[in-house]
This record gives sequence, structure tokens and C-alpha cells, in this order.
Amino acid sequence: MGGVVASNVAIIKIIASHFGISEDDFFLGAGSDPKATHTNPYHTGDVAAIMRGEIRAERFWANFSRRTGIAIYGKNSTKGYPPSSPSGDPWYDFFNPVLNKGVVDIITGLKNRGQRVVCGTNTMEAHYRRHSERRDYSVFDSVYASHIMRIIKPDPAFWTHILEKEKVLPEQTFFVDDLEENIQAAEKLGLVAHLFTDSESLAAALNRGS
Repeated sequence: MGGVVASNVAIIKIIASHFGISEDDFFLGAGSDPKATHTNPYHTGDVAAIMRGEIRAERFWANFSRRTGIAIYGKNSTKGYPPSSPSGDPWYDFFNPVLNKGVVDIITGLKNRGQRVVCGTNTMEAHYRRHSERRDYSVFDSVYASHIMRIIKPDPAFWTHILEKEKVLPEQTFFVDDLEENIQAAEKLGLVAHLFTDSESLAAALNRGS
């Protein structure tokens, strides 16, 4: 979903700026090492845990506050003014995705030709809720969200779970993602994969495959 169907989804930098800290300090507050070269900081610590559905937003921000000393509270809190975020969950309050019309049109065209199109997404409850409230997922036949599956890309189990649910083989599947590590993981499983850059290149790749 993020980076392909929707843009304006990378909000850690925005949240960090709101609290007057750097992106690296945010990841440290989330229990990740942003300078680790062996892994993506999104795949470790509490960011990974919330995307796997292992913790909820309340626990994430409680841990964050304990590590950083930054209090997270909403407008109804007695902890002070102004509030850190309207609801007390910056993941939700600062998330304002914008749909890529070109990609939405491609998905609609595929479905009109009888293709089944599903969404496999690394996400969290707050972002899933925001997309759902806006009916952003309505373009898909089904949605497989990491916090519900409790698996995040690039874990191979992410794809095998979806393939099993959809009852299709890897070679029958065309996978699109904006991250090279996810493309490589999918290709190792036998999926046909396309690294997304723009809707025009995606349309061309699909036409070559048809």
C-alpha cells in the first residue's frame, strides 16, 4: 500500500520534527539502532513490534516516553498543554496518505479484466484504521495487513501466508513493491516481482507480462 498505492506515508521524520528530535533519535526511542548496517530500523524494536501487532500504540508510546523523556498525551489529558497530538497517538494523527491515481486506475483496469488484486502491507492498527476510514482499501479484492497476520516483509512467511490463503502458486503471482529488499525476498520464493518507481513503468511491466 504505502509507497505504491499511497504516497505521503513515511511519517517518522514528521513525528520526530514535531517532538524536536532527529529521525535517529526517534528510532533510538523506539528501541532500534538506526546506524545498524545489517538491518532496516523499521524491522527491529518497537516499530517492528507494532507492525507485527505484538504491541498496541499505547504500549509503543509508553516505551518511547520512558526512553526519551518525551510525554505523549492527547487533548483530554491532564498532563499539560498544548497536547502532543490530538488523539494521543501520533501514528494516527500525523498520517495523511495520498492515493496514487495512476496506480488506482491500473488496479481498477486489472480487476475489470478479471484479475484478482490483493494488498499485502506492512502497517499498524492506526494506519490501517485511517486507510479503512477513508475507504482506501476498497480498490482491492482483499487486504493482508502485517499487524493482523503478525508477519512483516521481508519475512518469507509474509508471502507464503498470502499465497496459501489465495490458493495460488508463486509463479502465478505478480508482486509490486517499492523496496528492493522485498522484491528480492519475493523473487526467491518464485514470485514475478516489479520494483515500483511510477505508474507508467508499472503499466508497461504489466503489459509485457500479459
